Amino acid sequence: MQPRTCSQNHSLGSFRFCSGEEVPNACLAYETYGVLQGRGENALLVLHALTGSHHAFGMNPDLPEAGNFWQPENYTGWWEGMIGPGKPLNTNKYFIVCINYLGSCYGSTGPVSPAPDGQPWGSRFPMVTAADQARAQMQLLQALGIERFTIVGPSMGGLVGLVMAALYPEHVRGMILIGAGYKALIEQKLSVFEQTLAIELDPRFRRGRYPLSDPPRDGLALARIICHKLFVNQRGLAKRAKRGGVQSARGDFPAWYQPQTSMESYMLHQGTKFSLRFDANAYIRIVHMWTDYDLRLQAGAKSLKEVFSRYAEAGIPFLLFSISTDGCFSPRTVETLHRTLRRHGVNSRHVRVRSAKGHDSFLLEPALYEQRLVEFLDSIMRG
Repeated sequence: MQPRTCSQNHSLGSFRFCSGEEVPNACLAYETYGVLQGRGENALLVLHALTGSHHAFGMNPDLPEAGNFWQPENYTGWWEGMIGPGKPLNTNKYFIVCINYLGSCYGSTGPVSPAPDGQPWGSRFPMVTAADQARAQMQLLQALGIERFTIVGPSMGGLVGLVMAALYPEHVRGMILIGAGYKALIEQKLSVFEQTLAIELDPRFRRGRYPLSDPPRDGLALARIICHKLFVNQRGLAKRAKRGGVQSARGDFPAWYQPQTSMESYMLHQGTKFSLRFDANAYIRIVHMWTDYDLRLQAGAKSLKEVFSRYAEAGIPFLLFSISTDGCFSPRTVETLHRTLRRHGVNSRHVRVRSAKGHDSFLLEPALYEQRLVEFLDSIMRG
């Protein structure tokens, strides 16, 4: 039986974004698992992926701050296979913190949160950078009494983690990146551009000032379909789609198309499902954080060499996992990061995971990562 977990909130007060814009009464939603030792000797910061949440483990069917976006598929922790007693991220050994990103719709302050005028922020909410996330999360960690911690960053979480380690190297004991690089590639930037257009061209978008009761779901569904191609191994997608057969779209949504093949049915199902559990303005901000990613700039460094030197001087060990069929961050991208880290004196290890699941392997196949991950964490704890 899954343990019940509950979301907590931390007030950031008035938070100033890197853009210079300010949001009063900002807060972060977070969950913790395990027992903290000292000032964080056993602390792990798990950074969630693009549209994930802070609910990484256990059962949490109640998140009032998320409203109707908190769907049944959110109730179970997104990394249930990796976190828990006796699992790789062992809650009997480690104190694990997972924090929802600013700009999301799962409890942290974002576009669906009320602005000072009582209406949702909507498109008035600032664009968010990885540096904004790092600064906000560091404030929360210090409030929890955590001075030193190891970062576990799958996917987009890895990008945020790299900035965090560059801004606060003296606080980071180790870094684990899974399916993550250190820059957005041109194909990712183009994909995000297509996704943003899909949302903004939906007539219900209303320049981002739509009522939450009538959101641009068609545009958001299409955006998710465009993005989903990066997360799965497209060669294996046909088999996965075939198992579901051809199904009509539920009700009259979306009205613009009825699937003709199992592949179309599968992709439309993914888009439709996602449009019910996420907000369009929040999505634009989170994917913009990815396409606008600039490690050097957000670390406040003169060069990438300076960023990597900070890691080396602080003695931060790195463990990088690449996924053989990853269409989001290719093995070559991760291997390039590994070689660059080594060239600048960073203790970096690289593991190439062979999987047919694509980028989502880290969610679906925890056993492929367990041995190396456990060994790396044990070495950090001994050090």
